[in-house]
Amino acid sequence: MYKWFRLRTAYRTLLFLFTIAVSRAVLVNRTIDSRWGDQVTNFVPIYQPQDMWQTCPGANCDLQLDEANAFYGSWNVANYVPWQQNVNVTLRFPGVAIWVFFILPDINNNLYLNHTVANITLDGQYAGTFSHNPDNATNMIYNATIFHTSGLANTLHELVIGTTQDYAQTVYPTNWLIFDWAKYTW
Repeated sequence: MYKWFRLRTAYRTLLFLFTIAVSRAVLVNRTIDSRWGDQVTNFVPIYQPQDMWQTCPGANCDLQLDEANAFYGSWNVANYVPWQQNVNVTLRFPGVAIWVFFILPDINNNLYLNHTVANITLDGQYAGTFSHNPDNATNMIYNATIFHTSGLANTLHELVIGTTQDYAQTVYPTNWLIFDWAKYTW
């Protein structure tokens, strides 16, 4: 009986140690900055068309915000109006989940700096629409989650966030996309 008890205890100990080792190495969060990209995979977001996007802060940036509230002190911004070509940002990431963070204008008294409307596709499939209408505040909303999904296959994914001419033309005169950063679980 003593031998059976020792084997059973050894089995439980090995099972416990194996479970700890497996559970500690499962998921890791990584970030994609608007300017610097993913420091691990070296992927940098793709902004299209390039001449419609501004990297901020900088001399060529029309939208000066509080750098201390932006991830790594930077953001990329595009102002879309219906008669222009659609704008989008493409993110590529490996993993099972992603969160995308924008800076949202929350200024209701400004005709040009007020709305954010974006269509989102994941791996070529429609994944949703994000829309933000400002309230009566006079500030910006930093680290606003505009998209999140989980339960993805642990493979390489492509997420495209952009404008659509039809929606913006009928609803808002201008549309601001202010991409700050993304976090994915790998």
